[in-house]
Amino acid sequence: MSDVAHYHSCQYCQKFIIDLDNRLPPGGMNGDNGETTGEIFFFGATLKDVIKGASDHCHLCMWLDSAWGKDYGDKYRMLKKLSTDSIAVCAESFNMSLNGRYPVDELLFIGLWDENAPYDPKMGKCRIKCQDVMDVFTTKDDPANRFIWTRPINSRPDSSENLALARRWLEECLHSHSNCRAEQESMPSRVLRVNEIGASGKFEVLIEHTYDRVEPFVALSYCWGGDQPCKTTKSRMETGNLRLPYEHLAKSVQDAIKVTSRLGLKYLWVDSLCIVQDDVDDKIEQIAEMPRIYNQACVTIVAARSDRAIEGFLNDISLTSTARLAVRLPFRCPDQSDTLGSAYITHNEGSREPEPIHSRAWTLQERYLSNRFLEFGRYQMRWICASSGTKDGYCDGWKREDSEGTPTDVMSIYRELQQDLEEMILKGSSPEWITDWVEGKWETIVHSYAPRKLSVLTDRSLAISGIAKVFGSQLKDDYLAGLWRATLPSFLCWRVTLGKGERLPRPNNYQGPSWSWTGINGPISFLLAQSCTRDCRAALLNADIKFVNTNARYGSVRQGILMLKGRLRKASWQKDKRKSP
Repeated sequence: MSDVAHYHSCQYCQKFIIDLDNRLPPGGMNGDNGETTGEIFFFGATLKDVIKGASDHCHLCMWLDSAWGKDYGDKYRMLKKLSTDSIAVCAESFNMSLNGRYPVDELLFIGLWDENAPYDPKMGKCRIKCQDVMDVFTTKDDPANRFIWTRPINSRPDSSENLALARRWLEECLHSHSNCRAEQESMPSRVLRVNEIGASGKFEVLIEHTYDRVEPFVALSYCWGGDQPCKTTKSRMETGNLRLPYEHLAKSVQDAIKVTSRLGLKYLWVDSLCIVQDDVDDKIEQIAEMPRIYNQACVTIVAARSDRAIEGFLNDISLTSTARLAVRLPFRCPDQSDTLGSAYITHNEGSREPEPIHSRAWTLQERYLSNRFLEFGRYQMRWICASSGTKDGYCDGWKREDSEGTPTDVMSIYRELQQDLEEMILKGSSPEWITDWVEGKWETIVHSYAPRKLSVLTDRSLAISGIAKVFGSQLKDDYLAGLWRATLPSFLCWRVTLGKGERLPRPNNYQGPSWSWTGINGPISFLLAQSCTRDCRAALLNADIKFVNTNARYGSVRQGILMLKGRLRKASWQKDKRKSP
């Protein structure tokens, strides 16, 4: 675990008692009811303490003095010339569940409260605040553990204890979670069979044909980040040499093999090795099978922290290069004894950025199609299934809530779509209302998918085809290159959502019709399309879609032509004189 013994604490830090009930500034009243705004509370410290502490090398005081000076410049320097012992230090707490003040997950800011400043409805009399959000955690044996749920980061995700914990989560889910139970019916046509060689930490890896056998297997969701050092080709399959050199595999694949073995399983599905990469027909066939593969997997390993397969995901977690603050402060527990515990405050650069995997297009459907997954992130290992929610015990440290930018709705497309539809039918919902609801779900997924990145841009349709196939089975509608026949022509009014002055380059190669969002690369919105639905005066007469493979009707297309009927309106076009990117 993270070594909390190295967190700084001194006599000045002891004045910064985190007490959420201390909502009045020292010796002052504010506002009409004498309270602060929002979740602002006060430490037992003043600006005078900060200045003195900074001169005596208190880490917290030095950090605050530097941050306030950087963000406010002359305004802060002028404040330091006033009566600094009357300017209180305040902060605002944040609970990620948005349900009350506890547990305390973050401090949104630490600022300065000036009684002589005019009162602001939002900020009260807080004139200056640091712009950096701080994480708050404590240890499991600290008195504050009931009020602070974040735990120290586990720096060794590959430890035997940690992987044994992951195995317990899997076994608990398989045997105790009624919401997660599902009968396995199939396996992919090819899997990797993994066997550890003694206790060497190395493995024998074989590509194995399953021949309709049904045994538990693991699927891997990861970022390629470029071509793979070892992948399956037609020549390998023709020679019959299906033994893979473990030491030549990408680090993320090696790590997935180790985790698979530690989970007590022996089969692993990895796209680069279980799909023949230079066989177009095999790729199309296997990609069409992805909904079944990820849905039937016993668990999906998510290599969330790595943007390249060569990096791996079981490396030690070290925050030395990113930690800008690491201090221990007193925490007043809201119990009858006013017990003092410890709160560890830290700020790490980039800690609120999404995991690298959440920026990649292919991995969205891999997440949505899986029933349960074991995610290895930059700060924690976490277990997510239909029964886990944010329950304590399903992460090896750090936060119980998903980080910003994560697809938080743990949605198994197969299971939850069907369950929700059955509930709506029982409630007597009309077929029209149900169809609108399913289409709304599709729009939400496309909105999340569209900004994501692809190494091969022509995979724009392929990388969401698995989800499209599942939705098609529910909508009973024709899938037309990213859109549904029943929503046309109004949903031709999708639009690209970019910042002012931002422009997208045109794709160099055909990836979808000009009338479909699959034909461009960037974020999109269906907001205008939804409003057009109410008063659409055009009609779709015919849709002629030519698929790259006629057996993959949710995959890539090589041509798409629509025939519409509607009124014409005179319009003028003026060439943009700006150079096209």
